[in-house]
Amino acid sequence: MFAPALLVRPSASTTLARGISTTACLNKNQAGKYRSTVNRSQLLTYEMAQKPHHIGVRKSWLTWHSQNLEGFRQSQPLMVVHDEVIRRFIRGFFPQHVVISGEEIVIKRRGNVVIVAGFLQYSRRLDIRRIYWMFGFTEEFLSILLKQPVKLEFAFVESEADIAYNYI
Repeated sequence: MFAPALLVRPSASTTLARGISTTACLNKNQAGKYRSTVNRSQLLTYEMAQKPHHIGVRKSWLTWHSQNLEGFRQSQPLMVVHDEVIRRFIRGFFPQHVVISGEEIVIKRRGNVVIVAGFLQYSRRLDIRRIYWMFGFTEEFLSILLKQPVKLEFAFVESEADIAYNYI
């Protein structure tokens, strides 16, 4: 029926070209790590540059709060909402002063007090009375809104480059 010349056995190179790969793709994504850019333009602060497995050693000051105690477990979803309200209010009330789009705002809870810390960028026309008024208004407004005392601990920097630890 078939001529022997038509029955050609496929070689190894042709089977590799025609085959379907069933191996897992190698995206190499990892949580807590930042990918490097070609021209090293992405800014990293000290906290961002730490490896994920150092969270309890070098970054432990971020976790010194009282919310991990047994009595607070029922109110954790409420705390997430409070944190988001605080972050959005700070980003909206200090729009020209927020550094790195507000990613470096740290919210700590000690007992009943909420402490908001981070960096703000000041401009050449910084009006100190206006800044003090904004701080007082923010503390008072968030205290009334959240029904607990709120303290702001912001440090002013001249530019984002001042808080840069590394560029990747």
